[in-house]
Amino acid sequence: MQVFPGPLRFETGRVPRGSALAWAIAVGAACALGSGAVQAQPSRLGAYTGTVKLQGTEVSPKVTYSAVAKVTLPVTQRDKSFVTAEFLAGEAPNSTVSISQWDQSFTEKSADSGGQFNSWSCSLAAPVEIPMTTTGVLTANLKTQKHAMSVTLLSTTEVAFNCTHSRSGPYKKKMAIALTFGTGAPGAQSETQLPSTDASRLAARYTLMPTAETKKQYGPIVQEWDLQLTR
Repeated sequence: MQVFPGPLRFETGRVPRGSALAWAIAVGAACALGSGAVQAQPSRLGAYTGTVKLQGTEVSPKVTYSAVAKVTLPVTQRDKSFVTAEFLAGEAPNSTVSISQWDQSFTEKSADSGGQFNSWSCSLAAPVEIPMTTTGVLTANLKTQKHAMSVTLLSTTEVAFNCTHSRSGPYKKKMAIALTFGTGAPGAQSETQLPSTDASRLAARYTLMPTAETKKQYGPIVQEWDLQLTR
């Protein structure tokens, strides 16, 4: 995973969607690997708190996962037209994420010297609850009564897996994991806006479909969130 140095920040303009997911994960990694002294401060403008249920897939390596995240998204701007939460890891409290499934596998595209296409697969050693850094942006438009967001979660600790290699057999491994949810990839989240008749509660069921550019990265992400605006 490449880590980008410097004070990168989510912007509301577009970024190339083909690299958006990897970019968001890299930003989260940069923050998670930064100073351990950085602590999220309570927002005087309030925060969106609640749960997000996720089921999704990734492509290479192949991943199937299921998780529930408890999140707090601090509001950074609030006026008569918009409520906005925009934050890097360390600017928002860590999310608490319960992961019930994470199956990951990969098969080499070329044969080894013996003509064998090596492969490996890993599954969670056990369901686990872990802290994850929270990076992203959420905007609730009070005039149009719609909302959009893009949030990336990155584990602050490695997760235990039981794995098998086609040649060497069973082994154990620990890995960091990342999750993303919302109405679109970073920079493109506003292309899809969902109804929000009351900005004090944002609730939706939404399946984030890959675009032509991102279908080589991930498959559909089935999501359900219920977020309350609290002071």
